[in-house]
Amino acid sequence: MTILAAYGLDARGPEGLLLARQLARTGDQRLVVCCVMHNRWQLPTVAHDEHVRVLARQAEEALAEAREVVGDDAEFVARTGQSVAGVLLAEAEAQAARVLVCGSSAGGPWGHIAVGSVTNRLLHSSTVPIAVAPRGYRVAPDTKIARVTAGTDNTEAAASVLLTAARMTRALGATLRVATFAVRGRTVYSHRPDAEDAMIAIWKEQAHERQQAAVRELSRFEDVSFPDEVLIADGRDWHEALDGIGWQDGDVLAIGSSGAGLLMRVFVGSTATRILRYSPVPVIVVPRTN
Repeated sequence: MTILAAYGLDARGPEGLLLARQLARTGDQRLVVCCVMHNRWQLPTVAHDEHVRVLARQAEEALAEAREVVGDDAEFVARTGQSVAGVLLAEAEAQAARVLVCGSSAGGPWGHIAVGSVTNRLLHSSTVPIAVAPRGYRVAPDTKIARVTAGTDNTEAAASVLLTAARMTRALGATLRVATFAVRGRTVYSHRPDAEDAMIAIWKEQAHERQQAAVRELSRFEDVSFPDEVLIADGRDWHEALDGIGWQDGDVLAIGSSGAGLLMRVFVGSTATRILRYSPVPVIVVPRTN
């Protein structure tokens, strides 16, 4: 498969490049780095031609920076267009990319994922999984992806998310685990801890049944990995819930996008917003398949 790394969009940090290199080396896959420069001009004029030359120089500089990060094993391409997200999606299709990798916005908190405007648009429209690295993400050149955690929710769409994650895990040669997250927060039962515990117990039982059904569904396919661990984690907030399952070097978290898992609404007060914000590891967002 091909790993496509976007560079020079929301920020020029190395995080996305490092994650892309890690994914490519894990699966012994082709790595392509694409720099897209935003061309606002529509009509050919003398000013337009000069603007194109400026963009070409900027792209050349950006790709030289990228080469310093990932080395000469990658291929480097420069593109221009009025829609950076649109050009990246077209490039992903042309390159037959399995994953499109982005870094975090420079304005986000250190150690967490911050989604910039281009990545936001990609997550709304991409048919290719989008991988996002936390700000400040660093990894040694020889570090590979060791484990993919499929974050499933308590819906029928969990099977679709798990299938995509299981196929990706198989291609990477990593191990797979399944996790469902819940946040207790403040509820109408806050004055009745026993009632809240009872509700959580019922929810966990339902989530466990959904997880088991999704895992059984994997047996219909041959190109998948099967999970070594299936668990449910809850906490008083998202930080506690996500940290509760334990993470290690080489971990990534895969979640579903709009209509296929945890992202019922992408970045509009959704569960996914909080998971992305508090995930301590890179996140791969799987697009809807229905």
